[in-house]
Amino acid sequence: MAVFRYASIGEPLSDNQGMGLLSGQDETVLKQHLSTISRPVQLVLFTQAFGGSETGQVAKQILNEIAGLNDKITVVEKNFVLDTEDKAKYRIDKAPAIVILSDDVDTRMRMYGAPTGYEFVGLVEAILVAGTGNIDLEPETMAWIQAVTTPTHIQVFSTPT
Repeated sequence: MAVFRYASIGEPLSDNQGMGLLSGQDETVLKQHLSTISRPVQLVLFTQAFGGSETGQVAKQILNEIAGLNDKITVVEKNFVLDTEDKAKYRIDKAPAIVILSDDVDTRMRMYGAPTGYEFVGLVEAILVAGTGNIDLEPETMAWIQAVTTPTHIQVFSTPT
């Protein structure tokens, strides 16, 4: 996967055209990576307009920029406070939250907060897995994962620096 340069919250990029977070060069590289997607991917974004953090708007902008690069990717906005059925359906407990669906099927992949910094690459990888069905792991790793027999809840935390 290519290394992408994009703005952190509140940080403009000198080589960006207009108000986008992705540079023109990164858009080109990302569009090429996303061209391998063969099935629809829905990015369900839960935000809280009143009383929520500014990261909801940043997450929305990032998702919209990505969706603008491939017509198989769509963004579906949900209100964290009002859309209680969907919040329960996807087990969302904080906002902003991104639920990644593959052809309307829940992949169980979630991202919380704005996917900036290193989290952006994780978002792109999750979109590619959802859109292609390809998981790029070594056979030994896949065998280890398939050996897990109990439900497992994995969370990865990162902090902005």
